[in-house]
Amino acid sequence: MDLTLWLGIVSVVTTVVTIVLLVVVLRHLRRHRRELASLAAATERLDHGTDSSEPANPDQEPQASSDRLRRVAVVLNPSKFKGTESFRQSITEVVERMEGAETVFYETTIDDPGKGQTERAVAEGADLVMAAGGDGTVRLVASVLAGTEVRMGIIPAGTGNLLARNVEVPLEDPSAAMIAALTGRDRQVDVGWLRVGSSDAGARAAERQIFLVIAGFGADAEMIGYTDPEMKKRIGWIAYVFGGIRTVLGRSVDVVVQLPDESRHAHKARTVLLGNVGKLPGGFVLMPDATIDNGQLEVVVAGWRGAAGFSQVAAQVVNPKLVPKVGPKLSTVERYLTTGIRVTTAKPQPVQLDGDTDVEATHLIATVDPGVLRLRVPAEGESTEGRAVSR
Repeated sequence: MDLTLWLGIVSVVTTVVTIVLLVVVLRHLRRHRRELASLAAATERLDHGTDSSEPANPDQEPQASSDRLRRVAVVLNPSKFKGTESFRQSITEVVERMEGAETVFYETTIDDPGKGQTERAVAEGADLVMAAGGDGTVRLVASVLAGTEVRMGIIPAGTGNLLARNVEVPLEDPSAAMIAALTGRDRQVDVGWLRVGSSDAGARAAERQIFLVIAGFGADAEMIGYTDPEMKKRIGWIAYVFGGIRTVLGRSVDVVVQLPDESRHAHKARTVLLGNVGKLPGGFVLMPDATIDNGQLEVVVAGWRGAAGFSQVAAQVVNPKLVPKVGPKLSTVERYLTTGIRVTTAKPQPVQLDGDTDVEATHLIATVDPGVLRLRVPAEGESTEGRAVSR
């Protein structure tokens, strides 16, 4: 075996092992933060001479709210939950206890994975629509609610749960996620829109599709397509790492990026990522300037040669300041912050939106709609780890 290729493969394996070890450490840190949050909450109650276990004063008048919810809809992807009946019961109890509102469930199907159910929920008077599922369910619910005054919340139950991670919704406790939506605040967030086609005219005429997290073109879509669904169920998002190994040795293609000022930039790239948010699982920040309410997309154009080049890109994902200074430079990472972008390549590339693989295309047109989605997020200063014990 060629020595360079062998060293590249060793480098990739080392990077993967490093990432997995970092994830394990981060999970331990999360547990420690949860314990500290519980201790802090108990200390605060003692300092104020109160105990959350004591019943409320029956003579105290409840505070009236002109913005109280009356009907909460839950668009539920049943494939993401082991027991939908217990899920329904726990969510209904939380809503009744905290808000006194009606809870209505709308289950998704293979033929209609969320859009039709959301339209029904809105037509039937929902004040708040909860997307209970993965990023795909979240994306389709948002496609209906964007541009309306109806609030949206998230009960994450997918592999990546990237939007929930980026807005700090509790990930592993559906009741805590529901509480976060009921007690949280409204945040007007941006959504991205993507049109794709086999020509510029075809992309212009195509129906636009929503993304809230990251849309991708090239190797990242290949990685998602290669990832084994059963492995995702067993080990979660780390399965994407193994799916990505098959994309390491692919060839970069000629890509032309056009910005709103009509400037054009040529690249050799394996992937083009369009980010509305930038945090990945494990706490890694791929796009530090991708903020969900800044009215812009962060675009990453990455290319590499062989396994060694991929390891350089992976190292920069772990630490963006880590640019190779010794040895050959086998990778390129270019970034743009923009309100819109056109991407063209001569060779068709697979496309994904928030983890859902779509079609192959040679032309992409992406834009951002600032502040059009009314998203319920945890209140200021609330911790996703400490919420269940601090309230």
